This record gives sequence, C-alpha cells and structure tokens, in this order.
Amino acid sequence: MRQPRRLWILTGEYEPHIIGGLGTVATNLTKAYARNGIHTTVLSQTKHSRITITKTKRIQIIRFPTRAAYYSSKSKQYSPAAIERWLTKRGYHKPDGIHIHSLQFMKLAQHYQAKYRIPVIYTCHSLVAMETGPKTASKKRALNDQKLLLKMANRIVVPSHPELTKLRKLYPFYGNKTVVINHGIVLRKSGARAPRHHLLFVGRIVPLKGIKQLLQAIALLKREGKKVKLDIVGTGPKGYTRHLKSLVKKLGISSEVRWIGHCNQKQLQKRYASRGAVVMPSLQESFGLVALEALASGIPLVSTQAGGLAEFVNSQVAQTIPKVEGPAIAKAIRKMWNYKHTTDQRVAAGRKLASRFQWPHAAEQYQKLFQQF
Repeated sequence: MRQPRRLWILTGEYEPHIIGGLGTVATNLTKAYARNGIHTTVLSQTKHSRITITKTKRIQIIRFPTRAAYYSSKSKQYSPAAIERWLTKRGYHKPDGIHIHSLQFMKLAQHYQAKYRIPVIYTCHSLVAMETGPKTASKKRALNDQKLLLKMANRIVVPSHPELTKLRKLYPFYGNKTVVINHGIVLRKSGARAPRHHLLFVGRIVPLKGIKQLLQAIALLKREGKKVKLDIVGTGPKGYTRHLKSLVKKLGISSEVRWIGHCNQKQLQKRYASRGAVVMPSLQESFGLVALEALASGIPLVSTQAGGLAEFVNSQVAQTIPKVEGPAIAKAIRKMWNYKHTTDQRVAAGRKLASRFQWPHAAEQYQKLFQQF
C-alpha cells in the first residue's frame, strides 16, 4: 500500500490560534505527519480580512478569512469553488488525502472527494447531538453538517472507546467505518512546582466541565480552614462565565479564585509545570486531553472518569472523583493533599502511562488508514 505523500488538513483551529483540544490535536498531528515525511497543507481560518500564508518545513498554513468571497455567514461553510480557484491559480497540487477536523470545511472536503475521488478522514472530536442546551438555529445547522460529514467521510476517527459507543448508538449505520485512535501528548520535563494547595483547572467554561461544583468544593475547603487557591484557564459563553463569577462572590471565595482566560500552548505548559495540582471535575469528555497532559507534566491529577477519561484515568495515576458534587470533589482534593506518598506514586505512574500516548504513533495510525485508499 502506498504511503500518502501530500495531505490537506482542514481545521478551524491551528497554532497559535487554539481555543481547545481540537486545535491542539490538529496542530500536533500535522507536525507529526511532517516529521514522517508527508507534505501537509493546513487550510484554516483567520479573523483578518486577507488570506495569510505561513510556511515551515513540509508544512504550509493557509488561513482564509470569514468574509463573503470565501465564506458564507448563512451556511457557516467555506466556499469550495472560491477556495479551489485560489489554490489552482497559485499552483497548489491536489492532495492524496484530506484530514478534516472542523465542520465549516465540510463542503470543501465533500467537493474534492466527489470531483477528484480524494479520500476523506474525519476526526470527530465531539458529537453535536450530545451537547446540552437549547436547540438554536446554529446548533441545528451544525447537527446537519455533522450528519453529512459522517455520511460522506471514508473513515471516521474518534479518540476513545466510550465515544465510539456513543457514535454507534446515535448513528449505527456509520459504526463499521469508525475507528478509535487516541490523542497524544508532548512529554516534557517535570520541574519545581507550587505547593499542592495551588490548584489549576483548564477547559471550556461550560456546565459539562463541572466548574460550578468545583467552586462549591473550594468554598467547602475554605470553610474548613484549608489554604486553597484555584486558577481557571479557559473561555466560554459570556452569560455562563458571568454566572460563575457571580457564584464566586456569593460563596465568598473571590480571593481564592483567579480567572486567567485564554492561554496559548506555551503559556499553558508553564502553568502545568508550576501549579500544585490539576482538577478535572468533568461530567463528560470525548477524550480528556487536559488530564493526559497533566499526567505527562508530572503534576498531581484529581479527576473524574467520565467518558473518554476512563481510557487512562484510574486510581493508579490519579485521585479519582466518584461524583460531580461539591463535597465529593472537596474530599478528593483533601485526599490528594493528605496522602502525600500515594500522590507521589501516582505522579510517577502517570508520567509513565502518558509516555505511551505519543503524537508520532497517532499519526502513523492515521497514515495506515489513508494507505487503505
């Protein structure tokens, strides 16, 4: 079977413009493809009004603006005809395969697949149908776009077995072309860090992340006289963020909680290396990249085993949270503090486990899928 020589990566997020796990995965997989000798062209988006091009060894990043010439604000899709004209005029070759991460490029992938018989692999980072909240017009459109992408993709990849189970339950007719490929990490040196009372949360500011319950746990620990600090890294809907900040004031923990906002990957790795412990009280995760990065960084982890977290989070490597409730989270944090020797053992076991999840290995599995076509 022939190795793909040229791939296109279609993603709304790419370094340094990363919002969450999707951008981290797309960036690191692309770099791993390049290290494996594959020439990759990343088609992404930009907030600027002009197309921007960045080139590194075996990687070209072309960012298209979200304006009328290239993008439809009504359909939230990039225009296949406009982008093909731009690429053809500048001599860009058609790829051997397309790896798509983001729904706004669905029509572009569909166009090249139908016109040139180019195989498409879709990494499904989360299922729109499983998201909570009201069914807005935007959500309905995203749901339909995802259904179309699941239907037309030659292969679908999900990051964990729990996510595969959910997809097969929702869309049983796509189960046979869906496979599991775990995400990876970049293993870094573990340095000196802050006392373990200085906690770190990283993730989107949405209800499924369990932040409200975590704040309740912080208030409980404070009332017990425990010294505790919490940094919250991430962004989310303004309304829900305001609600949580109001809760912080109501609970009387304003001096214990810091809202950091967005961090790029370099800044985030510094925080992993310098804080006392990561707390991940999620109600649902498709994989849980933050938890894996925490283990790789040698920082104690306090986490649920929700969804994809169950692939690698257990009592051997983390202090587990049995229930997403304030008292249960507070109890788990307390145990992490009190049983220092056990926590140290878990940190060592966590780094060893995380070392098995490497981006080059993930990229090789994707390449094997492309070779099938």
